[in-house]
Amino acid sequence: MKSTAKKLAVCAAVLCLLVGGTAVSASAASPLTGLALSNVTLPWNQDVPAESIDAGSYTANMLLGSSQQLSPTVRPRNTTDTVVYISDDTSILTVSNSGVVQAVGVGTTRITAAAGNQICAYTIAVSMDSSMIVTEMDLSLSSNTIYVGNSVSAQLQVRPSSASSYATVTLTSSNEKVATVNNFGRVTGIAPGTATITATCGSVTATTKVTVISIPSTETGSTSTSSNSGQVVTVDPSYVVLKPGATRTLTAKATPSSASQKFTYKSANSSIATVSPSGVITAVGTGATSITVSNGTASAMVTVIVNRSASSSSEDGSSEPTDDDNSVTLDPVVQAIQDSEDNEIVFTQAEVPTVTGDILNALRTTGKTLCVVGDGYTMQIAGSGVKSTTSELDTMLTLTETDQGIEFELDKGHALPCSVRIDLDVSTYSRLYLYNTVSGKWQYLNSYTDGIITADTAGRYLLTNQNLKFANVNWTFFIAGGVVVVIIGVAYIAFKKRYWFW
Repeated sequence: MKSTAKKLAVCAAVLCLLVGGTAVSASAASPLTGLALSNVTLPWNQDVPAESIDAGSYTANMLLGSSQQLSPTVRPRNTTDTVVYISDDTSILTVSNSGVVQAVGVGTTRITAAAGNQICAYTIAVSMDSSMIVTEMDLSLSSNTIYVGNSVSAQLQVRPSSASSYATVTLTSSNEKVATVNNFGRVTGIAPGTATITATCGSVTATTKVTVISIPSTETGSTSTSSNSGQVVTVDPSYVVLKPGATRTLTAKATPSSASQKFTYKSANSSIATVSPSGVITAVGTGATSITVSNGTASAMVTVIVNRSASSSSEDGSSEPTDDDNSVTLDPVVQAIQDSEDNEIVFTQAEVPTVTGDILNALRTTGKTLCVVGDGYTMQIAGSGVKSTTSELDTMLTLTETDQGIEFELDKGHALPCSVRIDLDVSTYSRLYLYNTVSGKWQYLNSYTDGIITADTAGRYLLTNQNLKFANVNWTFFIAGGVVVVIIGVAYIAFKKRYWFW
């Protein structure tokens, strides 16, 4: 009797092992996916090559600036091969290690996903909707008249206004020997003359003219003319520089003393400057004109320049700013990038809370690197890595300690316009993970060494020393084992009852 019970126990143990092994091998194909355990590590795991990969559902047409998550299906599900993504043209589409695709340019290209020897392709077209396409432009200058060596700023308005974030505008001068213009809209006078500044965006253009004049003499004596009678009219000052709305009083004198001291004043262009009977000039609009002062026998000319970006002449001849200063100034960060002779420009995070499209454009144009120093980190944006200037980059990183390590969110989940290097003050961790919002799990990116992270995807990041790559085991193992134990128990009880009186 005891021998029989022992045999039954041995058989039960063997049966449990057989059923358990069968359940583990079938776990990947089990329909009970909702009961999967994610945090169990099996010591006997072996390499399982991918047998197929399917693209799954995705959006074949994207708008410029948008993003989407690719989710290919790899079989068998317990394969140990990871998925690798490659873009045929990174000027149109970029793809992260986790399969996040960002539309950075207009056109059509292909994303290839590979798992082991298996591959699948995504053909995606990127376009702009009507709100992103410029249909009209207006170009103006803060002043259409400048001195040789001086500069003014170009002002551009596009319609529809929503297209301003996506417009790529080039500025050119019809005569660079007279005036030049750079990519940031700064027009500089080179020599006296007239040039046409043209803004081009696709097939849409806008133009404006700039007149460059020589710097007038700074002698106190006024410009004067004389007649055959020998009379000479002198006016102080001989030239006036004003901002719109500012005023200046002229003082006229005729020689010899016997000449008439009653003068008339006339403006050549009252839309630029007007003059009162008593000789008070009032600036009206930007440009250059002249004031004729005459006593009826002799006359003199006074040059008047109305310029928003230049300091106005005051009544005492000195220069002082006025409240009516509508000149356009560059972003100080953009100005620093332009003017710096160093390849790296350093600001604090408080000074550059957001890397704007203008800053990205300045970095890409100059090829320089912007370093933003924050609390516990330094963020570096290299101009050579800027792929899009239509979006912005939030430079704030909040390092939060968790049970697993340190978490932070990059760019608050928005589409990154470029890859970003992050140097952290901590370097005690060895692994870097990115949270996959589709699968709801942390995805391993690479090892973390020397406190340096190079990221091309916005989102939640985790620094840890833990291995968060788990094998999936199905509840079938435990269910089948429990059923076998119950069957054996019932059989044992029935056997005991049958021979109870033995």
